[in-house]
Amino acid sequence: MKTLHFEIPTMTRLYKQQELSRSLKKLGIYNIITESGKAAITCEDDLPKIDIIIAIEEAGYVVIY
Repeated sequence: MKTLHFEIPTMTRLYKQQELSRSLKKLGIYNIITESGKAAITCEDDLPKIDIIIAIEEAGYVVIY
């Protein structure tokens, strides 16, 4: 398992954090800690970081990594 940290400046409201969690669950990620503008995501070691970034961006957010 690995934990990745992302800055997501456009994710500032609680409902947006919940939307992001739903998007990442499609990748099989269930350990997601979000706060305003940030996310800590724990996933399997073999899940590429770029797949997570793409999922976040497809959910409509800007990612700083």
